[in-house]
Amino acid sequence: VEVATEDDRADEPDGSVSVTVKAGAGYTVASAQGSATVAVRDNDDSLPPPADPEVSVSAGSAVTEGGKASFTISASPAPSTPFDVTLTVAQGGDVAASGATGNRTVTVPVAGSVTVEVATQDDSADEPDGSVSVTVKAGTGYTVAAAQASASVAVRDNDDPAPDPETLTLSVADATAHEREDYIWFTVRLSAPSAKLVTVRYRTRESTPVSARRNRDYLATSGTRTFPPDETVQRFRVRLHDDAHDEPPETFEVVLSEARGATIADGVAVGTIVNTDPMPAAYLGRVGRTVAEQSLDSIADRIGTLGAAAPAPGFRGAVGGVPMGAAPGFAAAARESGGGAAAGSAGQPPGVAGGAQADPGGVVYTGLRQLLAASHFSYTGKEDNSGGVLGFWGRGAQTSFDGREGALGIDGAVKTAILGADYARSNWLAGVALTHSLADGGYRADQPAVGGPGVEDAVDTTLTAAIPYASWQASARLSLWGAAGYGVGEVTLGAGGPEPLHADLDWTMAAAGLRSDLFLSAGGGALALVSDAMWTRTGSERVNGLAASGAGLSRLRIGLQGSWRFALPGGGSLAPKLEVGARRDGGDAETGSGVEVGGGFVWTDPGLGLKLDIEGRTLVTHEDGAMRDRGFSASFTYDPRPGSARGPWLALRQDRGGPARGGLDALFANDPVARGRRGPDRGRWHAEAGYGLPVLGGRFVSTPHARYGLSHGARETSLGWRLAPEHNTGAPEASLAIVTTRREHVREPADHRIGIEIRSRW
Repeated sequence: VEVATEDDRADEPDGSVSVTVKAGAGYTVASAQGSATVAVRDNDDSLPPPADPEVSVSAGSAVTEGGKASFTISASPAPSTPFDVTLTVAQGGDVAASGATGNRTVTVPVAGSVTVEVATQDDSADEPDGSVSVTVKAGTGYTVAAAQASASVAVRDNDDPAPDPETLTLSVADATAHEREDYIWFTVRLSAPSAKLVTVRYRTRESTPVSARRNRDYLATSGTRTFPPDETVQRFRVRLHDDAHDEPPETFEVVLSEARGATIADGVAVGTIVNTDPMPAAYLGRVGRTVAEQSLDSIADRIGTLGAAAPAPGFRGAVGGVPMGAAPGFAAAARESGGGAAAGSAGQPPGVAGGAQADPGGVVYTGLRQLLAASHFSYTGKEDNSGGVLGFWGRGAQTSFDGREGALGIDGAVKTAILGADYARSNWLAGVALTHSLADGGYRADQPAVGGPGVEDAVDTTLTAAIPYASWQASARLSLWGAAGYGVGEVTLGAGGPEPLHADLDWTMAAAGLRSDLFLSAGGGALALVSDAMWTRTGSERVNGLAASGAGLSRLRIGLQGSWRFALPGGGSLAPKLEVGARRDGGDAETGSGVEVGGGFVWTDPGLGLKLDIEGRTLVTHEDGAMRDRGFSASFTYDPRPGSARGPWLALRQDRGGPARGGLDALFANDPVARGRRGPDRGRWHAEAGYGLPVLGGRFVSTPHARYGLSHGARETSLGWRLAPEHNTGAPEASLAIVTTRREHVREPADHRIGIEIRSRW
C-alpha cells in the first residue's frame, strides 16, 4: 500500500504517515503488528515573510458633466487575501455630484485591482471645464506608489453661455379655483435660467365690481418672488373667502412690477373664483319644519277642542292673552292668575312662562311674539238639520330656531297666521287651514379669511299654504287624523342690502297620527298610546346668482301615557302617572333618536285646601352619548276655598334642570330631542301669597298679593292688588288690577314696572 505525500515550499517540521489494520470478518488482527508508521522529512529551507503590496491609481478617459469619472486602484503584487485602501476624492471647479467628494474606502481583491467611479453633476450653468481626482492615502497592510499616488479625469461643461439679462423675461399665467379650495395659485415664469438672482413684486387688484353688501371672495395680497440661479418657475397663492350662497363667478387681477434681473413681458393675470353654492338647505329645512309644526299644532288643538266636547255656538278667543267672548268669570280669572302662576322656564327670570308673560296680579305684559302666540279665536255655528256643525277659527304663532350645519350657524324666527274652516258631524271632521308665514333670520360661519370678516348673510322668507285636514273617531278608544299641505312663497338673500337675491319657494307637507286608549278603568286607571309622523320638503328655485336648493325632513314620535287615581278619605285623591316617549328625526336638519321617561303624582285634600304636585323626567338614552337632559319640579298650594276668590291662598314651586313634564310632553315639543349638552342643573323657585276680602256689599273681592321668585342670577319681587266680581252675586263683569314688579339680574340693571289692567265684558 502506497500513500502519496506533498512537496510544498514551506519550511516546516518533519512529519509521518501511519496505516492501521481494522478488525473485520474472516480474519484476526495481530496484536503486535496492527499498526505501522513511515517518517516524512521536510526538504525546504527557511524563507523571509512576503513584503506589503504597493498600491497605485490610474485615471480613465475624460467625461462630460453628468457622466461618471472612472479610476483603477491596483496592488502589486496581488494580495493573497483582500485588503482595504483609503482614498480621497476631490474636484476642480463645481463638477462633482453632491456627496461624491471626500474620503472613501475600497477593497482590493486577490485579483489585484478594483474600479472606482465618481459621479458628476449635469447643471444648467455655463462654467469652465473641471476635473475629478482620486488620491491614495497611506494605510495599514499596503504601501503607496510614489509615482502613481494620484490621478485626475477631466470633466467637460456642456452648457451654452448664460443669456444677456436684458433678454430674460417674466410672465404670470391666469388661474381658476373654486372658493371651497381656500387658495388660488398663480405661476410666474422666467424665460431662461439666470446666473444671478431675479426678483419681481406682485399684488392683487379688483377687476369686477364688488357689491357694497358682500365681502369680496378673496383676500388682497402682495409680495415678492425671487428666482435663484438655474430656477425658472415660482408660485404664490391668494386666500379665498368661502361664503354659503351661489353667485356669478368673480374675477380679480394679479399685477407684476419692479422686476430686477429681467424684464416683464406679461405682467397681468386674471384669477377666476368659481362659485356653485346654493342657498343653505339647512336654513330652508328649518323654516319649512317650523311652519309645518306651527300649523299641525294649531290643527291638533282645533281637533282636540271639537273632539273633547262640542263647544257652545258663538264666538270666543283672546288677543295677547286677554279673553274675549265666552271667557271665564273675572273672579275665577283673578284666582287663577294669583294662585296658579307658573314658574319661569329654564333660562328665563321667575314669572316668565310660555305665551304671554303673566305677572302674579294677572296683568299681561305682551311683546310681539307673545301677542301673536297668545292670540286666537273660534266661531262655532249652530247644529244644522244633518247634525253637523260649521266652524271658523284662527290662531297666531311665532317660533324661533337655532342650529348648526357643520361650521354654518343658522337662526331665525317664524311668525305664522292661520285661518281655518271645518265641518264636524258625528264621528268625523274635515276642514282646510290657510297659513301665511313670515320668517327672518340668517346664517353665519366662523371661518373668516386671514384679516377678513366671517361669512354671514340675512335671509327673509314668505310662505302661503293651504292645508286640508281630517279626523275620524274610529271607536270609543281610537281616533285618527291626517293632514297634507302645499305652499309657495319667496326667499330673499341679503334682505335690506343694495343687491338682494330673490328666488321662488315651494313647500310640501304630509302628516298623520293616532291616539288609542289601550286601557280604561272605572276606578280611574288609564293607559293610552299616542303616535304621529310628519314629512316636509322645502325648496328654492335657481335664479341668476343663486343656485337651486332643497331640504327634506321627517319625524316619527310614539309615546305611552299611564295614570291611576286613588280616592282618599275626606274627598282627597292621589294620582300617580308614568309616561314614556320616543322620537326619531331625520333629513337635512337635526337627526337622531332618543327615549325619555317621566313620572310623578298629584295629591289633593280639599278639606284642608292643600295640593302637592311633583313631576320629573330624564333622558334615558340617545344616539349622541354626550346628550344629558333632565328636569324636576315640585309645587305646593294652599287654598281653603277653591270655589271662591275670598280667603287666603299660598303657592310654592321649586324647579330644577330642564322642563319637568314627562316623556310625551317633552319629546312631543317642537324642539328636537337634541336640546344641547346641559351644564349643571339650575334651580328656580318662587313663593306667592294673597288674601281675598269681600267689599262693596260682598259683590266684589279685593285681593292684595305678593310674590318672590329666585333663579340662577335673577330675582323678582312684586306687589299687587286686584278688584274683581265674586261668583253668583250679580256684580258687573268689570275688574281692576294694579301690580308693581322689580326684576334684578346679575348682568343687567334692575327693571321696574307698574302695570294697570282694566277689564269689562258685556
